[in-house]
Amino acid sequence: MARRLLIRMTEMYKHHQRTPIRNTIITLFAIGFFIVGPLWLANWQIKQSFVPYSPIKHVDIIHLQEGKSTIKLLAAYGFDLRKIRQKKSGVPALYFANLPRELTKLKDTREKKRLFLSALLPPILKVNNIITQDRQRLKKIILKLTLGENATEAEYYWVTQKLVYYKIKVNDVQDFMDRMDVILDELLSRMNVIPPQLALAQAAQESGWGTSRFSQKGNALYGEWIWGNGCGMVPRQREPGKKHRMKCFPTIIEAVSSYIHNLNTHRAYQELRQVRRRFRDDQSMDVNALVETMTQYSQERDHYVTKIKNIIRVNRLNDFRRAYLQPV
Repeated sequence: MARRLLIRMTEMYKHHQRTPIRNTIITLFAIGFFIVGPLWLANWQIKQSFVPYSPIKHVDIIHLQEGKSTIKLLAAYGFDLRKIRQKKSGVPALYFANLPRELTKLKDTREKKRLFLSALLPPILKVNNIITQDRQRLKKIILKLTLGENATEAEYYWVTQKLVYYKIKVNDVQDFMDRMDVILDELLSRMNVIPPQLALAQAAQESGWGTSRFSQKGNALYGEWIWGNGCGMVPRQREPGKKHRMKCFPTIIEAVSSYIHNLNTHRAYQELRQVRRRFRDDQSMDVNALVETMTQYSQERDHYVTKIKNIIRVNRLNDFRRAYLQPV
């Protein structure tokens, strides 16, 4: 039996040896596995090394269930907006995936606004906290280099990622070394927070206090546009020939992160970043001074600036300038 099996295997091997197609397939497979595969993997690893790690991807997201009261859920976690305004309480770290559906049904305007602010305040503070931590790390690296010390390989790698994320062009290593002071100063200027009261006011204006179709269905809270690929919703009254869509997001915190990143990188908001530099990290920023620079955020220009100022004033959003997240 064993002898017959050995003979059969030998015949199969000889038969396969005489098959050119099989030999070709094996050769191509070997080339792909031993040459193309490693090259593709190396290229992928290089590209991935320039994709900044985002802590918001690991935030615990709460998916609101249809028919469940978000107001009761907030109360269960001790979320008291009145105490937060009075600096008597921190902000519970609650990050909703989407805006509460109750926003479109509530008749009481004050209740609607309280619910909207409660849903937006935690993700705004979280994104700002992440930026603050990065900013502190960058300042330590800059100080080290100023004192003539060498940065570690990990620190240079981290800086490289941040330069890509904040869209600061560096031609090569030599260019970085020649212009290091200017490059790091620009990075520090862009890597900064947006006052909560401004982020809340613009979200309220752009989303109709969370009632618009874009904000309810796509977390499009800040009216950002997108062209080409990506998640986007077509405006119903888009002009003929226009191809823009309203940028949408999987979660509220990703919408907030994109909005702040937009203000920190787009050339239209360079003046905002320049005004922001006047304030030390331990100072409260003059939000009105920042709002004055927002004429390019909307086609309404100066009228838009007036609207944002009024939202901040009427709704006492400056109460949240010192708001902080409760320790987890």
